[in-house]
Amino acid sequence: MTLRETGPSRGQTRWAGVLLHGRGKTPHEKIDLAARMHVPQFRWVVPEAPGGSWYPYRFMEPVERNQPWLDQALAACDRAVDAASEDGRLAPSQLAIVGFSQGACLTTEYVLRHPGRCGTAVIFTGGIAGPSTEHWRNGARLDGLRVLITGSDVDDWVPEERVRETADVLTSLGADVRMRLYPGRGHVVSDEELVEARTLLQEIPRDADLRSA
Repeated sequence: MTLRETGPSRGQTRWAGVLLHGRGKTPHEKIDLAARMHVPQFRWVVPEAPGGSWYPYRFMEPVERNQPWLDQALAACDRAVDAASEDGRLAPSQLAIVGFSQGACLTTEYVLRHPGRCGTAVIFTGGIAGPSTEHWRNGARLDGLRVLITGSDVDDWVPEERVRETADVLTSLGADVRMRLYPGRGHVVSDEELVEARTLLQEIPRDADLRSA
């Protein structure tokens, strides 16, 4: 798996994350997104999906239809998290995962299936995979996980209702969830969403410094 990086060099920061691109997008698009978020204290690791797609069918199809690609994508995400952590030098609380669209759906599945691997998730227009979200209500606890999840009332790929359901499930499992819905916003990451993400990511080092004071 090819991993690209942007931000401070390995060993030169206390904060790192993984950027997951959407269907038909590239790691370079996520590197541009990192520049737009402008959290220079973060080192970012950016994996690339084979053929530009993490899985072939829409995310609300039965999960089995997107196998084995979904499990392979989750394994690739896990390897990217390892790389971001510098093989454990950085603790989960110092790590974030940020995804858009298909990458946001992958981010959601990853934090549900790998609780405790990262402290922050930014889900730019995504949600839980499969026809329903109810099976995750008995999932592992996500206490301590901070989440920003966004969506739109006119998005053709991720319905508003699935964004709401996903936020509700994550909250029920103990995550600290901020949901933002943008009326009339197309299938993009808006400047307003980037401000929300920047605020969330900048809180990580500030809160850590307060705890250590």
